[in-house]
Amino acid sequence: MSMWTVKMPGEPEREMDTMTLQAWANAGKVSGDTMVVENSTQERWQAKQIAGVFSKRDWLVALLLAIFLGSLGVDRFYMGKVGTGILKLLVTLFFFWTLILFLIWPIIDIILIATKKMTDKEGLRLA
Repeated sequence: MSMWTVKMPGEPEREMDTMTLQAWANAGKVSGDTMVVENSTQERWQAKQIAGVFSKRDWLVALLLAIFLGSLGVDRFYMGKVGTGILKLLVTLFFFWTLILFLIWPIIDIILIATKKMTDKEGLRLA
């Protein structure tokens, strides 16, 4: 398992393993742009470039899909959440007359993605 040194502005450097780095990412303590150094090679990386720390799916793409195609569930499909993507699509196709469901669910997803509270199917935050 790799060990990393996290360099955050205004704070002392901290050494941690990948699992701890992922936990910090999920808690919002580090962002995708936080610089980390792999201790064994001294290579510098952004936290979003380290496998398993942040989602491989892009936050901005997810937000745009939620805004423009959210009522069809495309944002959920993009994040790997196929079940809820199908559910959103079916709600739109078969219950189009239910304006509340057609509008509320996409708005909730837009808010969750915009505030970076939404995770992908692996439970990783979007960077």
